[in-house]
Amino acid sequence: MPESKPTPSTASIVSSPYQLKSLLQSGWFYPLSACLLLLLLLSAKQIGSYDLGTHLKAGQWIVQNHSIPGKDTFTYTQTNRDYLDSNGLYQVTLYLLQEFLGFPSLTLLNILILSLTFGLLLWRLNLSNASPGLACLALLLALFMMERRFLVRPEIFSWLFLTLSLWVLDQRARNRDFLYLLPLIQFFWVNVEGLFILGCFAMGAYIVSGFFHQKRWDPKLVWFALLSVAADFLNPYFIKGVLFPLVLLTRLQGSNLHKQTISELLSPLEYLKKQNLHYDSNTHIFLFFLLVGLSLLFVFLSLKRRKLHEFLLLGAFGYMALTAVRNIPLFALVAAPILASAIQDYRTRKSWNWNLGKALPLLTTLFILLLSLRVMTNAYYITDRRVDRLGLGLDSERLPVKATEFLTKNHLDGRLLNHLDFGGWLDWKGPQPTFIDGRSEVVEDGFYQEYVQSFNGNGLIPLLTRYQPQLILMEYNAAPGWVEQLRHFPDWRLIYLDGCTAIYAHADYAKEFPTVSFPSLLTAKQIPQATDESTALLLQQIKPSKFEPWLEGFFKPQTYPMGLFSMGFFALKAEEFPSARDLFAEGLRRAGGGYEEFFFKLGISNLHLKNYPLGRTCLEDVLQLNPNDQPSLQMLNSLKNY
Repeated sequence: MPESKPTPSTASIVSSPYQLKSLLQSGWFYPLSACLLLLLLLSAKQIGSYDLGTHLKAGQWIVQNHSIPGKDTFTYTQTNRDYLDSNGLYQVTLYLLQEFLGFPSLTLLNILILSLTFGLLLWRLNLSNASPGLACLALLLALFMMERRFLVRPEIFSWLFLTLSLWVLDQRARNRDFLYLLPLIQFFWVNVEGLFILGCFAMGAYIVSGFFHQKRWDPKLVWFALLSVAADFLNPYFIKGVLFPLVLLTRLQGSNLHKQTISELLSPLEYLKKQNLHYDSNTHIFLFFLLVGLSLLFVFLSLKRRKLHEFLLLGAFGYMALTAVRNIPLFALVAAPILASAIQDYRTRKSWNWNLGKALPLLTTLFILLLSLRVMTNAYYITDRRVDRLGLGLDSERLPVKATEFLTKNHLDGRLLNHLDFGGWLDWKGPQPTFIDGRSEVVEDGFYQEYVQSFNGNGLIPLLTRYQPQLILMEYNAAPGWVEQLRHFPDWRLIYLDGCTAIYAHADYAKEFPTVSFPSLLTAKQIPQATDESTALLLQQIKPSKFEPWLEGFFKPQTYPMGLFSMGFFALKAEEFPSARDLFAEGLRRAGGGYEEFFFKLGISNLHLKNYPLGRTCLEDVLQLNPNDQPSLQMLNSLKNY
């Protein structure tokens, strides 16, 4: 018996509010266009992903060997471990783009994928019958929740594939047939990222929902869902590839050390506990809780109009996001259309009229454009002390680019002990095998526990004894435990330092490289020497002010010399107080008076140099920016006798 299709409703015959003429008349064309601009700007981030190097190396390996890896070949510590590469197609694409078009092409790829994802999200908001104004606000909410993870990583393809799958399923619910796309989506998804299982869950949710509401199965949807599951087996590892999400699931258990120590695997509440809320507003976390609350409220208020698949999707993706912050974008993509539909249904039932004329669209457009200006000047990121920056291509200040060049240029290919964050780039550019990288599914649990314990007490000693490294390379800001221990190990010396990376060599290795001299290093980097007189003059010229840098953030490119601050902090730890003062003074000169931490560290440096008046002045400047800063208040109180 042929499948019957209902006659198009009157609502589908009348002109859509999303047609250009209707959008112009309502005024929402402009804020939606501004949303697109903001999306493009937030997508255009310099690449600082720690996993980038591993993906490039894997792509290169696949291309050169014409096969998929089965064992880890990047590290010397995990060579006997199985390596199931669930990102192969993504990695080959990434490697070929970088090889022929350079790193900017990787940023452009991200912009394309994110634009397609949000375009489909807007389409789904249209299908949910949300008004253009409501859709615009839902888009903004999703954008602010997701942009922190606009990274060059395969997960953004999962966003695209999930949104495309939900769009296909939404169309099916409206008797528009694009089901043939589902197996294609799953085929590409399983070869790009391990979250392909989410597509299967979405199909299952719609199948069960259709049966629940219509009291019959949708045979065509069931058939294409089965084809989609079969397509998942079309991966290089066959059934092992299909079962791979179960391996990833073990890393999300509360008792797992990876979940306890990797920030993106923390729950939102745990994440907030470990963040510095004084500097970073963590807006995406609070917006997540807002979206959860609004979704629960309006789903309850429009309960009779809701479908079972909406509850299943909200429950599953909400749980994922509540257990790991990296899943918040997935929840945003799922929840935004459901919330918009629920609000629209409630408005219709209550006959709410939110017609504010052109005022709301105009104000929304102005808000988005002003925010876009702050993204263009980098003030949007710097205000929260984030390391993201606008631009195409590689962010060489966040990755050990110069450090690996130093190793390669000087043929320093001895056995290496490295910090996990920099393992990815070392996979790609290091002259020797890596100690550890970010592939948590490869790293054996006992080995990872040994690595984590090395940052506490004298925990580095067992690693040095067992693996006998000749070099240690670290992101020193993220590895203070190693830095502190190495200060007391006479057999190790610092031979390289830049704005993010430190390299130590064993006493018996590379003897031609002496211990780093901080004064010589600063001279080479053209950092001027600060004196008492020059520091006093600098503090007279640069006054602490929050308003001035905030205002300049709308029209003037902002500078936050993270590298100088990091090196200054390292110099403080090394008790190189004159060099620390040089670095913080130069950092303050470049950054301006809007950042209390430069005044504070400059004050600490002066106090160590026994220049108490200058130290007091710096701490008083801190209090002008943050009157409740307890460390500054306590220090000033202790300086009353000086």
